[in-house]
Amino acid sequence: MTGAVGRVRASAASLRAGFAYTPGLFAGIWLTALLAVAGAGGRIVVPLTVQFALDRGLADRSGDSGHVLPTAVTVGAAAVAVAGVSSWLVCRRLIRTTETALANLRERAFAHVFALEPGSLDDSKRGSLVARVTSDVDTVSQFTQSGGVTIVTNLAQMLMAATVMLVYSWPLALVVIGVSLLAAVVMRVAQRVIARRFGEVRVAVGDLYDGVSEMLHGVEVTRAYGATDRVHARVDALITDTERALLRAQRPLSVNMSLGETASGLITATVVLVGAAAGAGHIGWLDLTAGQLVAFLFLITFFVRPLQFTVSILGESQSAVAGLRRVLGLLAEPAAVVTDDAGIPLPEGGISVRLRGVEFGYTQGTLALHPLDLTIAPHEHVAVVGETGSGKSTFAKLVTRQLTPTGGVIEIGGVDSRIVTDTSLARRIAIVPQDAFLFDRSVADNIALGRPGATRRDVEDVLTDLGLRGWVDGLPDGLDTLAGSRGEALSAGERQLVALARTALVDPDLLVLDEATSGVDPATDVRVQQALTRLTKGRTTVTIAHRMITAETADTVVLFHEGRLVERGSHADLVARGGRYAALHAAWESMNSL
Repeated sequence: MTGAVGRVRASAASLRAGFAYTPGLFAGIWLTALLAVAGAGGRIVVPLTVQFALDRGLADRSGDSGHVLPTAVTVGAAAVAVAGVSSWLVCRRLIRTTETALANLRERAFAHVFALEPGSLDDSKRGSLVARVTSDVDTVSQFTQSGGVTIVTNLAQMLMAATVMLVYSWPLALVVIGVSLLAAVVMRVAQRVIARRFGEVRVAVGDLYDGVSEMLHGVEVTRAYGATDRVHARVDALITDTERALLRAQRPLSVNMSLGETASGLITATVVLVGAAAGAGHIGWLDLTAGQLVAFLFLITFFVRPLQFTVSILGESQSAVAGLRRVLGLLAEPAAVVTDDAGIPLPEGGISVRLRGVEFGYTQGTLALHPLDLTIAPHEHVAVVGETGSGKSTFAKLVTRQLTPTGGVIEIGGVDSRIVTDTSLARRIAIVPQDAFLFDRSVADNIALGRPGATRRDVEDVLTDLGLRGWVDGLPDGLDTLAGSRGEALSAGERQLVALARTALVDPDLLVLDEATSGVDPATDVRVQQALTRLTKGRTTVTIAHRMITAETADTVVLFHEGRLVERGSHADLVARGGRYAALHAAWESMNSL
């Protein structure tokens, strides 16, 4: 019992939270309720006209009943028309209201994704995030369009049918209501299983999105290594898991439906038998006319069927509640946004960076970067070197606030990085990653993303400043050349050139280059190096270097090893010391002399 109460409370809490995010859901709710009552009332009038026609018309032998049937037919037809129009208006209002509210919820969830800490948006989570913003909201939308409308109209119809049945015969009405409620209680027991299994369905759908997303991102690697069958097998397994989860959720739903049918048949048979016994004189307390008995049978259907559908819909609602919980779970994830009102902008001029006791771990209990103290002066160029997995990229992401330290403080321009406004951070700090992401737009559009309101002339000027006009003029359509999905229409080097131009348009004071020249083809490397030289001039620059030539030209070199800063100094000083950096540099020179 405690578990059932807990589940009910959890569902209620989810719904309350959902309503808080969708306040427009209740817009005009009273008018909608009145229309639902009008629709239900129109349907309830039909059995009453049948009773009137039977008792006052067909059963009346006085000869003064010619007007009864036309009157009954007219009233019944009018009631049906009112019910139809009212139901149409209820559906229209509910669908329009809920779709508007859920569109706002979807927009809010989508906006929240951009507010999350950038480092948390790894590929393994992106498919699940897509599922939360799309299919999980869709489950809520589908329920409100079908189940939500049905529940509103059914509840109104059940209330009216029960009232009229009580007027006709309260003992029979209590039998109908009692058996129906007993069946509803039994059906609710099955819904405990339904709730759990629909939760499993939403998880399975999220895993499927993850698998498909990963497969699409890695399609070239899959083909290159002949791993198509293995990847297909993995995705097929995820599809099978989703199918099984859906089938497992549907089985208890069918049990609910069968219980409802059984209860409906039992109630109808009981009333018919009781009515027959009363007509034969075996039950003296039941005083119903033939018309009233027929009308009562109609009312049973108008009460039991809506109850049956309502309980079944409540079972199906568990899928919507599960989807809503996942969306709310996304919205509950802490945002990393620092607004202009809540934060502090960076001071004008050159930017310094200071790390005091900074550490970071991707998993609890394990540090990828051990406590670190480091100061970078304004306009200083620092090269960060080390073996793969030594902590270089983690360091770069911490400096640019893509990750939040698990310990210590990072000061940028003398301001704690955690309270620097997003606006100031985006305008004053830029990072060029190893693999620049480009949108499926023109080269000009991708560069213009660097600054809001940038014009084509701005784009052309920045390309001229970087010495890249010759390169862009050589593209098939110049600046109008489409980059393709994720920039695949351009080479790795060309993508980096676009990224560098985009960064130059930002005109940052702190520039972080995360192995920006790795994977660049030799034909483009000269242009990349020239653009980098012009871009880094006069700026505080942190370069994650994979080639020692970058370290040779830097003001300061810092060497990471197994997540620790082990050496720091100028290139010449570190080589003279004969330590780990000297050995790394000697190995690089030896490799390049071959």
